[in-house]
Amino acid sequence: MRNPIVYHPSAFQPPPPGGQPPDGPPPARRLSPPWLTFRWELAFYVGLVLVALAMRVWELGDRAMHHDESLHALYSWYIADGRGYDHDPLLHGPLQFHLNALVFFLFGDNDATARIAYALAGTALVALPWLLRDWLGRVGAMSVAVLLAFSPTLLYFSRFARNDILVAALTLGLVIVVWRYMRDRQPASLYIAAGLLALAFATKETVYITLFSIGAFLAFLSLGDARDVLFGRLKLSEISAPSAILLVLFTLSLPMAAAATAVVQGPLGITLLNDDPAAGRVGLPLDGGQYLAVVVTVVLAAIAVALGLMWDWRRWLLCAGIFWAIYVLLFTSFLSSPAGVATGVWQSLGYWLAQQDVGRGGQPWYYYFVIGSNYEFLVVAAAVGGAVWYWLRGGGLAPLDVVWATTRREHNREAIATPARFVAVLIFWGVVNFLVLTHAAEKMPWLLTHVMLPGTLLGGFAIGRLVESAPWRSVVREGAWLAFPLTALSLLLAYRVLFYDSPSVIDVTAFLRVWGLLFLLFGAVAGVFYFATRIGTRQGMGLAALTLAAVLLALGVRAGWTAAYHNGETPTEMLVYTMSSPDLVSIFQDVERRSQQTGEGESIPISIDGHSGFAWPWAWYFRHYDSVGYPTYASPRQPDNPNGGVVLVHVNNEELADEGLRDAGFTQIMRYKHRWWFPESYRNLTPGTAWNGLWDRGAWQSAFRYWLFREFETPLGSEDAFLYYSEDLLQLGARDPG
Repeated sequence: MRNPIVYHPSAFQPPPPGGQPPDGPPPARRLSPPWLTFRWELAFYVGLVLVALAMRVWELGDRAMHHDESLHALYSWYIADGRGYDHDPLLHGPLQFHLNALVFFLFGDNDATARIAYALAGTALVALPWLLRDWLGRVGAMSVAVLLAFSPTLLYFSRFARNDILVAALTLGLVIVVWRYMRDRQPASLYIAAGLLALAFATKETVYITLFSIGAFLAFLSLGDARDVLFGRLKLSEISAPSAILLVLFTLSLPMAAAATAVVQGPLGITLLNDDPAAGRVGLPLDGGQYLAVVVTVVLAAIAVALGLMWDWRRWLLCAGIFWAIYVLLFTSFLSSPAGVATGVWQSLGYWLAQQDVGRGGQPWYYYFVIGSNYEFLVVAAAVGGAVWYWLRGGGLAPLDVVWATTRREHNREAIATPARFVAVLIFWGVVNFLVLTHAAEKMPWLLTHVMLPGTLLGGFAIGRLVESAPWRSVVREGAWLAFPLTALSLLLAYRVLFYDSPSVIDVTAFLRVWGLLFLLFGAVAGVFYFATRIGTRQGMGLAALTLAAVLLALGVRAGWTAAYHNGETPTEMLVYTMSSPDLVSIFQDVERRSQQTGEGESIPISIDGHSGFAWPWAWYFRHYDSVGYPTYASPRQPDNPNGGVVLVHVNNEELADEGLRDAGFTQIMRYKHRWWFPESYRNLTPGTAWNGLWDRGAWQSAFRYWLFREFETPLGSEDAFLYYSEDLLQLGARDPG
């Protein structure tokens, strides 16, 4: 096994043009700290993964099913129940449905098992940094694993039946095998990359953003090869490792980019991307556009095949076979729905391109600044600090040498996949993801996982470097360790000063109290710098940064715990966004109890107002019931309910429905919240209000109250409904489902 590298600062200096090694022996590489043995490292990962798993499965089924979760769970149950599945990009790729169907087949269908595949993917994500030790350093990789395990965003969406956490695990796996191929050039990495790429395409369309980010960086590293191939100085079969892995990813993905040619549909007067649901499926071509779509797809596929065969026909055909076997089986539901190939290749991208004008969520451009600062503050601070440190240490130009280097020479192959260049790709990947997702019309809290994944790797690398560079013996000997508690004390005192309420009448006691707080605060800050710098100014600043990181980590763990367990279904959290109310679970359990008492069981009549999408998540909860209908109660002509049972009516239709339901022998039991949401008071933020807020103590207090305690004055928004029982159900027990 290779010795994991914790590289010397000179590793950030680019080699001379031409890729030739410098004269004399290479600079010494400092191995991982002597106290970090393989045994302790392995024990750390095993323990952390077990903790991460416990955090992700604890009380996994206790939260009400979100609207989107119920969609994913129900269509998965249809597969397990033998009803089949047809790909629809509205619900993204088919992988999660087949995974959930397998889970339901093995362990049964309920709220917990509907989320277990995502919890396992989130746990696997924590283990993956083990494979990046050669580039992040052992301590850096361990730091990344800790950040992934306790990230509030990743924890919450590892317990949520959406595919973003699956994408995160697949993306990190793809990055690992790409970088390993660049170093080792082992064909197995190519084959694994092909499989992971197919699974990513079958999971969510954000794979296009990932491919753009990683592909653009690989293309930059391959400029030298591209120049030589174009001028005939290099055969395609002789290209370097970055060029080879780029070619594989590019050729396998090229047919899936066919829908992007829809930019010409206006000038040509044809429809390549339908955006009118009344005219047909959104994102597919219509009429004459269908013929052009076939031609474009076939041409792109032919180009991909030609490039692959000219490079290395044996390896490329094996990569293509792995990719298309997985892709076709998943998108066709194991050959039961052949149209899935066409919808996967064209509509996956086409649907979301057509949806850009819809802009679901309607969030402002600064949305990820707001939500990120409330949950991922440690990752943001560490990632920005790591990027600045990388640039100042000479890493900013590290990739440029490959443009003119003779990368196909044996001695230069490992130089391509250096730790310095890996840090560069993390920076590039994070910036591109942030810019693209910020520009995209749809901004949602679960997309923060894609923004934060590269930032977490970069932040963990930076923290690892701080840990490794600290002179820990001197820290203990010189008493610099006292900077740790003093930093925490400084932050506590700063909080007390910020929230100090001045009395209306200033007396001596109040005067002494406020000045006493300020004196203690300045004294604590001075103590931090005094003790930290006893080991040297530079090392002391690093130690102070580590103490701040430790405090932010503790606050992040608290934020994640609160979001995942305490407020998991209460939208005081921005991560929760719009959520089904816990009233739904109480109502379902009460209906279930009463239906058993009547002897009707799953045949009890249930009528659910289909107004405003209220069928979800009830369609999931009542999936086993035989007599469930979803009529609209918005019409003057009301549905008949002659057989009694249960009726759920949207609040807007209560006036129309109430009289008829009472005449039919129904009694209104309760008004309940069907879904509720965070009030989003940040939408009105302008440069002027932001600037004024910097000098407004009240604004700071409000911001910190939310940041620390999730307290705010704006009431939660909600969309309510009414529950009705027929008389026979009402007589079975007076227990209120609320």
